[in-house]
Amino acid sequence: MFKIKASKLPLDSIFNQDLVNCLPGIFYLYEVKNGTAFLKRWNDKHEIVTRWSKKEMLDADLISFIDDSSREYIEKCFIKLIETGSIKNVYGNILTKTGEVIPHVFEGYRFDIDDTIYFMGMGMDISDLVSARDQIKLLEFQKKKNEKELFSVALQGQKKEELLKKVLVKLEDIEENISNKTNANAIKSLTKEIKSHFHFQDNWDVFKKMFNEIHYDFFSLLKKKHPTLTKGELKYCAYLKIQMGTTEICNIMNISKEGLIKKRYRLKKKLGLPKHESIDLYLTIF
Repeated sequence: MFKIKASKLPLDSIFNQDLVNCLPGIFYLYEVKNGTAFLKRWNDKHEIVTRWSKKEMLDADLISFIDDSSREYIEKCFIKLIETGSIKNVYGNILTKTGEVIPHVFEGYRFDIDDTIYFMGMGMDISDLVSARDQIKLLEFQKKKNEKELFSVALQGQKKEELLKKVLVKLEDIEENISNKTNANAIKSLTKEIKSHFHFQDNWDVFKKMFNEIHYDFFSLLKKKHPTLTKGELKYCAYLKIQMGTTEICNIMNISKEGLIKKRYRLKKKLGLPKHESIDLYLTIF
């Protein structure tokens, strides 16, 4: 904040229209009276963006150009600007005369001429940045949705395996107690076929394919850094990567909680992590 004596340097002397018209964003200069800011000078870009005429612009209140969703925040920033003398990185939406909402980032600098308070600054259109941010949010949403599908795939495989194991137990019990040799052979054949399912059908392949579509370089980077990791350890790392809970991991890997604690300890040691470092946090870099 700085002060100027009007007799030495009037307001018109510090405002160069040609210069501010060259600025990439909107330029504004406000006079503050009784806690309200009134527009006194602006550049052509300001008129183009807001679609206000010169007559409408002169002495317009600062809040007149701001969308309802941003007004409370802008008012707080205005107070801070007057108190501290400057402010930067103020995000808000400009409301045009036609009702269009355009996101901007603003800055302002206070100066005084005699006993009159002024501030000037510039606003930059950040529509592209907001669009990119929204796109990132959409991608994150899609990623979380895909990871939920991974949960489903992993759990479905585990439930299917549990069901088949129960069927096997019942069939083997029937086989031992059946007297008809023909039926016994048929049951034995069916039991053998179900057992072969466990050997040839690995739900991990389906899970891994879907996982790679979300975290496409996870396994290759992890394997490159830690080439001795086993298939089981890679599975465990993948489950941790998608933030699967202990109970779900125990069910899928058919292991007790005590067994999982031991597995986690061995994995941490194999990864060469210190005691204070979390495996989950470490895996975020891959």
